[in-house]
Amino acid sequence: MKELANNAQLVEEQLLQKLESSLKNLRVADVELFITAAHMKNLGKSASFHHLSQSAASTAIQRVEAAFGTPLCTHEKRQFRLTREGQMLFPRLEGWVKQLRDLIVAKDQTPIRLVTTHAIAQIAVPALLSVDHIDFTHMRPDHAYAAILHDEADIALVLDNAPWKGVIAAEIGKGYFQLYSSDREASVKPVLLPEDQMEVLSLQQSWQQVHGYSLPVKSRIPSWSLIANICSDSKEVGFLPDFLAKKLDLHPVLWQPATLQYRVLAIYRNTGKYLQERFDRLLRELRGVFT
Repeated sequence: MKELANNAQLVEEQLLQKLESSLKNLRVADVELFITAAHMKNLGKSASFHHLSQSAASTAIQRVEAAFGTPLCTHEKRQFRLTREGQMLFPRLEGWVKQLRDLIVAKDQTPIRLVTTHAIAQIAVPALLSVDHIDFTHMRPDHAYAAILHDEADIALVLDNAPWKGVIAAEIGKGYFQLYSSDREASVKPVLLPEDQMEVLSLQQSWQQVHGYSLPVKSRIPSWSLIANICSDSKEVGFLPDFLAKKLDLHPVLWQPATLQYRVLAIYRNTGKYLQERFDRLLRELRGVFT
């Protein structure tokens, strides 16, 4: 009896060693099918449960056995029974699959840290919340860029108006800056401008060339969103990206110089495969929003 017990222990140790080396060669779906068949004691029923044909299920079981190099079950038409080796491995395989599921769930619940301006957030964030878990923070573009470089954020949405070095930059949309008002027939008047960004300087230069005098400025306001809201609630004229103007049903004035094109970028650092897959889903959604 002692010799039999020692032999059983030796077999189990050998199987556990094979388990560690074989996990990388196993398909999770195959192992899940194997576990279901062991519980149901029927390969046909487990195949139906996993939406597989009988032959596909049988092939999957054979792949699991091949990974360990030993029979793990009896191959009978009406009954699925584990061999002694299969019985030894079964609880370990169940534990491995459970750990993997828990890991995936934990990852899925880790929010993506997204930073952007309030203006872009108004358009982007509502759509993204239906795609993934988002931990969102308002941030100026230069601060958002720094947050990416210092690993304080995962992804930032910015306009292509600065040299974004050391990051991946994916275009998610483009459009135009123009002067907008709620009044379709707005007359020439001083306008609302944001801070001195590249787009503002280009507008002023273009205005000077077309009209021969400096662009009249009524107020400098630090937020695109605030300018858009003021224009929506009054007859003021503001300089805005078209995605905000469209959201608030504002109209381009007739007396402005040439429009200025912009691009919206998603910037981020190199990521692992898992995070990149989540980013890809977000980028697809964003391109639909900004197109």
